Amino acid sequence: MKNNLKSLFTLCIFLLSFNIFADSIVFTKKAPFEELPETVEWDIRNRTMEYISNQQCFISTYRAFYKNSSLDHVNLYATCIDTHPGHKIEWDNPKIPANAEKKTIHVLGSNFSQRILNDMKRGKNAFIIKRLYYYPPSHRNYRSSQYYYSE
Repeated sequence: MKNNLKSLFTLCIFLLSFNIFADSIVFTKKAPFEELPETVEWDIRNRTMEYISNQQCFISTYRAFYKNSSLDHVNLYATCIDTHPGHKIEWDNPKIPANAEKKTIHVLGSNFSQRILNDMKRGKNAFIIKRLYYYPPSHRNYRSSQYYYSE
């Protein structure tokens, strides 16, 4: 009888501890989430952000972020170079300077983010971006090498 009671007690302890640790270690897949400044889209529409034009960006990697079980935005990690309208764009052998800045580009808007995400999954890794928005250094939301891309 004592053996059965010990076994039952050990089993209860094991199940309880397994349940506690399994939630945080093994079985839960946490979706990545990142908080962007709440006013980003408003700042873009009202021209309180600055922008750089005509960037040819080569994506090294990307990451999708979810909010309330739906796509919120996509981050592209890229090296971008200036392009000039009317000049030939070098897609196969781009001339990227050695000191080119690595940029984090936050693609905003769920539909637009989904379209970019689908392009990335199909293997597209270079984009022409007409306007990359960023906060000026004096703004409270300024982050170095952080850019925003919206339709």
